Amino acid sequence: MSCGAVVWNVNSGRRLPLFAGILPITRSQRFGLNMTVRMTFTCLPMALVIFAASVTFAADPDARNPREFFFTQTFGDLPEEMQVASDDGKLGMLLFFEAEDCGYCRRMLRDVFSQRFVQDWYGERFVSIAVDVFGDVELKDFDGITLRSKVFADQRRIFATPVVSFIDLNGIEIYRHFGMIKTPEEFLLLGEYIEDKHYYDTEFGVFLQSKGTQISSEVLTTPASLGDTN
Repeated sequence: MSCGAVVWNVNSGRRLPLFAGILPITRSQRFGLNMTVRMTFTCLPMALVIFAASVTFAADPDARNPREFFFTQTFGDLPEEMQVASDDGKLGMLLFFEAEDCGYCRRMLRDVFSQRFVQDWYGERFVSIAVDVFGDVELKDFDGITLRSKVFADQRRIFATPVVSFIDLNGIEIYRHFGMIKTPEEFLLLGEYIEDKHYYDTEFGVFLQSKGTQISSEVLTTPASLGDTN
């Protein structure tokens, strides 16, 4: 089920569409244009989900809503976002492939992406974008082709979630992690693995062992045909 919202610019009275967490914010707005917005949800269940999430994060002083503090608010123009990453001296882009009824995705959002130190560390190094593998939201891929997010995921051969894909500044995928990452610490080690380019000659599991962490042999994913795992 796709849910949407409407964003109102209170200052100008403009009405802007908002779908699936991809916000209609231009680069000029992002870099200094003050805009006061009011959101009117057109799908009550999604509004309830967001409200529940905000209550959860408010209860944990070290947690913040990852939709706001981990993922980039974007038009879905991946080449433009990559240019922003390059201009800011970042390593590249992180794509998080998720699905609405993927319990493992929700657990990563709740337990990993919500942590302040994770948000700060990754925010300094990557532009992070969530991609709904069943979504109809349009995005522009690295070849400049506009297509729906579910088609983009299919072309990338994403058949289960969650998947974390790291893209370099040339738009080339350099590493893909399948399955749920259970802890913030393991996710930071994954970031270190990418930053220091250990993926060239070392398996991630071996890298974790060298850091005193044991990776599980079980890959926790939700196939596209399955439902809730939480």
